[in-house]
Amino acid sequence: MDHAHHAHGDGHAHGRVATGRLRAGVAVVFLLFAAESVAGLLAGSLALLGDAVHLATDAGTLALAWYATAAARRRPTPRRSFGFHRTGILVATLNGAALAAVAGLLAAAAIGRLEHPSEVSGLPVLVVGGLALVANSALGAYLLGAGDELSVRSAALHVAGDALASAGVVVAGILLLTTGWRFADPAVSLGIAALIAAAAATVLHEAVHILSEGTPRDIDADEVRRVMLAAPGVETVHDLHIWSLDRNHRMLSAHVGVGDRPLTEVTALLRVVESTLCSHFAIEHVTLQPECPSCEADPAVCDPEGHHARLHTGGRPGGRASRG
Repeated sequence: MDHAHHAHGDGHAHGRVATGRLRAGVAVVFLLFAAESVAGLLAGSLALLGDAVHLATDAGTLALAWYATAAARRRPTPRRSFGFHRTGILVATLNGAALAAVAGLLAAAAIGRLEHPSEVSGLPVLVVGGLALVANSALGAYLLGAGDELSVRSAALHVAGDALASAGVVVAGILLLTTGWRFADPAVSLGIAALIAAAAATVLHEAVHILSEGTPRDIDADEVRRVMLAAPGVETVHDLHIWSLDRNHRMLSAHVGVGDRPLTEVTALLRVVESTLCSHFAIEHVTLQPECPSCEADPAVCDPEGHHARLHTGGRPGGRASRG
């Protein structure tokens, strides 16, 4: 069994940049939330209140992403040998679920307002929406350089969605001031709900794929197999598994047929394969099990069904499961 772990030297530096920018983002988004909440209540604007609720989820998203980025920098432990990189994926999943819930609630409120429209003051909607648009646009650009982790990207998606939602609020304010059209506010609210739902679907789709140990979407497993077979000395590749801990930390395990060779040659051969996988596919942790033609397969090496039976029969072959 051979292991290779290629660490990114600048990972901690990127982590510090991300935590600093996310921390600033939490403060900015919280101030915007307070401003939009007050203005929405005073103006009676569902669009402003809906955007404020979206901002509240964004503040939580940024705070969780901040925590996840910090946790991912913690060193592995005996109980968590791969470290804490999955924290960001779990946070992204929570963020996606929260976004979906907010979208549903906002859509329901907007439909109710369409059935029973109410008077909305356009000036506060326009002014506060314009300020939120400028602030969210600047914050989104600021977060673009915070890192490529899914938790950070989901937070940036939240802020980008806020900027578009704020643009919709501005449009609603203009329509209210120029035409007095009472349906402008709930119509924009429905648009904001659709935007939030789309962002939720995007984040959840990728997070669930990673949590399900799916092959990274930009990697073709057949191409990986072809590259491995092209390495000198590699005769067969099977039991190939490729997955990732998050968007950046990729893993691979496989059985590799290497013929009857001395151990020193096998070790050198596997090193070549590991280096090739790292350079071609950015797979940083590789576990390869070498096999030779004279190594007869032994099904008794691992018999999960027999182990399961022994657990449930108290170690007695053919016995009855014990009751706790």
